[in-house]
Amino acid sequence: MSTGSSSSALAEPLRIGAITVPNRLMQTAHSKQYSDRVESDRETAYFVRRAEGGCGLFVAGNHFVHPSGSIRGFQDAFRPESVAASRRMTDAIRDAGARVFVQLNHHGAQAQPDGPDGPRAVYAPSRILSPSTAHATRAMDRDDIRALVDGWATSAALAREGGFDGVEIHMAHGYLLHQFLSPLYNARTDGYGGDLDGRTRFPREVLRAVRERVGDDFAVGIRIAANEFHPDGLDGAGMRETIARLREDARIDFLDLAAGGYHNVHYVFPSSPMPYAWLRDDVAAVKAANPEVPVFGVGAARSVEDAEEVLRSGIADMVALTRAQIADPDLGRKLLGDTAVDGGRGVHHCIRLNQGCLGRGSRGLAMSCTVNPLAGRELERGDRPRAAEPQRWIIVGGGPAGMRAAIELADDGHAVTLLERDHEFGGQLRLARRVPGRESVGLLVDDLVRDLEAAGVEVRLGAEATAASLQAEGADGIVLATGAAAPRTTSLALGGAYDEGFPGEGPVVDALAAASDPSVVGRRIAVVDADGTAYAAGVVLTLLPHVDELTLVTPFETVFPHIGAGYDRPLLLERLGAHGGFRRHVSTAVRSVAPGSLALRDALTGEESVLDGIDTIVAVEPRQAVGIVGIADAASRVVTIGDAFSPRTIDAAIFEAVELAYDVAGLAVLRG
Repeated sequence: MSTGSSSSALAEPLRIGAITVPNRLMQTAHSKQYSDRVESDRETAYFVRRAEGGCGLFVAGNHFVHPSGSIRGFQDAFRPESVAASRRMTDAIRDAGARVFVQLNHHGAQAQPDGPDGPRAVYAPSRILSPSTAHATRAMDRDDIRALVDGWATSAALAREGGFDGVEIHMAHGYLLHQFLSPLYNARTDGYGGDLDGRTRFPREVLRAVRERVGDDFAVGIRIAANEFHPDGLDGAGMRETIARLREDARIDFLDLAAGGYHNVHYVFPSSPMPYAWLRDDVAAVKAANPEVPVFGVGAARSVEDAEEVLRSGIADMVALTRAQIADPDLGRKLLGDTAVDGGRGVHHCIRLNQGCLGRGSRGLAMSCTVNPLAGRELERGDRPRAAEPQRWIIVGGGPAGMRAAIELADDGHAVTLLERDHEFGGQLRLARRVPGRESVGLLVDDLVRDLEAAGVEVRLGAEATAASLQAEGADGIVLATGAAAPRTTSLALGGAYDEGFPGEGPVVDALAAASDPSVVGRRIAVVDADGTAYAAGVVLTLLPHVDELTLVTPFETVFPHIGAGYDRPLLLERLGAHGGFRRHVSTAVRSVAPGSLALRDALTGEESVLDGIDTIVAVEPRQAVGIVGIADAASRVVTIGDAFSPRTIDAAIFEAVELAYDVAGLAVLRG
C-alpha cells in the first residue's frame, strides 16, 4: 500500500510510557454495546477493521471496576474471566498493526439503581440528584472508597494480564472520579472534599494503587475534562491546576482530554450543532502546561482533513477522531496518504447527528452509524464479490437511499441508471442541510455525489419516471427510492393533534413548504406538531430566525419527545429559549381552525383557549411515502427502500440501500 510522505506528522510514532504507538491517529473510548461482561468477537472485529484502516491507537471503553457500576452490554474489568477474552482481542489488534489501552471506569451518580444483577445503591461523593437519572445517590464512606480503590487496582492488573498496552483511568464526563474532582458534585467536608487537595485525594489514591499493581513498564494515563463549562464548576485554569496536583503523586503517562459532564451533556457527546474544534484552545493550554506528557487532542481539529495541523501547531501529540473512524474505517490510511484505498474516493465523513452511534446506544441497542451501516457488523457483512452476471438496475430517486443504492450496485459491477425528477441531488437532505446546527448534512450529500461519479452511475436529472417509462427501460430490477412528502393536513387514522381532523380553513402551510421558503409564513405563526421527531424540530429551527413569535402546539407531553437519544436535546432547548418569541402548548389538541386562529383544548384538564392573531399555521404531520402507481410489472424485480417504504431517518435510508446490494449479491434477505 502507498503510505504517503514520510514527512507526515500523523505518520510519526509516539512514545507513551513504556510503549510506542505506530502513528498519531487514535480512537478514544466509546460505548458500542457489542460485548457483555467480557470482550466479544464482534468487538474484536470492529477494532481490527479500523487497525487495518490505519488507526494507531485505540482506547477500549467503559470497562467497569466494581459490580456497583456494571451495565448490561458493557465489560467488567474486575472479572478474572475477562483475561482470556481480552487477550484474544488485544493480540488481534496488535497483529493488525495497532496498540490498545483500556479505559477503567465507574459511573458513580450516573449509574442506574437497578443493575444487571439486581438493585443496588448509586454511589457519589455526596448525596445529590443524578443529572442523568434524577435518582438520589449514596454519599460514599471510607469503606466504599477503599473498595473502589482496590477495584481499580485489581482491574488494572487484570488488564495487563489481558494484553492491553496500558490503562486509562476515567476522570471525566461527570463519572465517579470526576465527581470527586468537581465542586459541582463534591460537597464533602471530610478529607475527600473541600479544597483541591481533598477533592483530588480519592483519584490520587486510585492512581497510586494502580501504579503499584502494574509497575512502571506499563502505560497509565487519565481521561480528564479540560473545562467543565459551568459557572459553578472548574474552568480551564482550574482543571489545569487539578492535573498538576494529580501528577504530583503518581506518574501519569498520557492525558486524554474531554469536557463538560452530564450537567451539560452536549459537551460530553458533541453533535452537529457544536462547532468543529470546540475544545481546541483548552487542549492547547493543557499541552502548554504539560509539555513532557503526551496529550490526546479531542475536539481540536477544524476538520477531519486538518488533523495533521493539530500536531504541527503543537496543540496535541495525538489526534482523536473517534466518530470519524466509525463512519470511515479506512480514515487512517486516507489521512496518511494512501491513494489506493477505497478507489481513491476520499473521506466518508461523519455528519455528527449521533443517531446511529449514541442514539442507538442510549436506547440499549448496539452502536451503528448513519453513513456506515456496516459498523459493528464486520463479521456478518464482509466484502461483496463483483457480480458474475451483471444486471441492469434503474434507481428512481436521488435522495440518500437512491444515491447510496446506485453507488453500491454500481460498485458490484452492475449497470446502474439513477433518475431524479429535480435538477439536483439530495432529496430532503437539501432542506436538512439548511437547518441551523445541521449544516454537516451537506457533507453526506457531497460525498454521495462524488461517489456516484466515481462508481460510473448513469445520471439523469430532471427525469420524471412513470410506470410506462420504467417498463420501457427493460431493466432487470427497479429500486423505488422516491422518498416522502409532508401532508398539508392530518394523515393519521388514530391520535394526532386534531380533535376532528384538520378542516383546512385559514392560512395553512405544510411543513416542507414552510421550511423551503420561510418568507411565506409571516411574523407570528403557530406550528402544530403531531410528529415530535428531529424532522419537526428542524422545521421549527428553520423558521425561528424569520419570525417574531412562534407558538408550538403539540399533543405530546413535552416538545419534540422523540429527540434526546443523540444527546443534543439541551442545545435544541437552548436555541428555542434564546429566541425570545418561542411559546409552547404541550398536551394540547386543536379543536378547530379559523382564519388567523386556533381553538385549543388541554388534553389533561379539558380547559379551552384560543390562540389568535396568527399569520400562518404550519402543519407538521408525519411524512407520507411517495411512490409510483402501477410499476409492479415494470421489471422482474421491484424493491422499495427508505422513506418510500416508510418515512424514517437517514440511517434507515442508507441501511436499506446497503442491504439491497448484499441481497442482490445473494448474501442477505431483503423484502422485495
